[in-house]
Amino acid sequence: MGKSIGGSMSFENFDHVLYMQIRVANLYRNANNMSVDDFIKLDRRTDFLGFVADAYEPFHLTGDLGILEEVDNFVRESLIVQG
Repeated sequence: MGKSIGGSMSFENFDHVLYMQIRVANLYRNANNMSVDDFIKLDRRTDFLGFVADAYEPFHLTGDLGILEEVDNFVRESLIVQG
């Protein structure tokens, strides 16, 4: 069993989650013609990368279109809540 970092995430999962965060961030940015700076602002407002980390398990079994749909819904709902 792997060592734990930052809660219950093991070092082995950390690499996989980090890869997923990068992959989904780039997927979302490309789909929305978003600059890196704009993505950073979005992440600060919504915790996009935290959402991806939390959703790692289902996301690694989901195709790109399904992931985009989920993150679009998450971003939309997060921004609505903020007003």
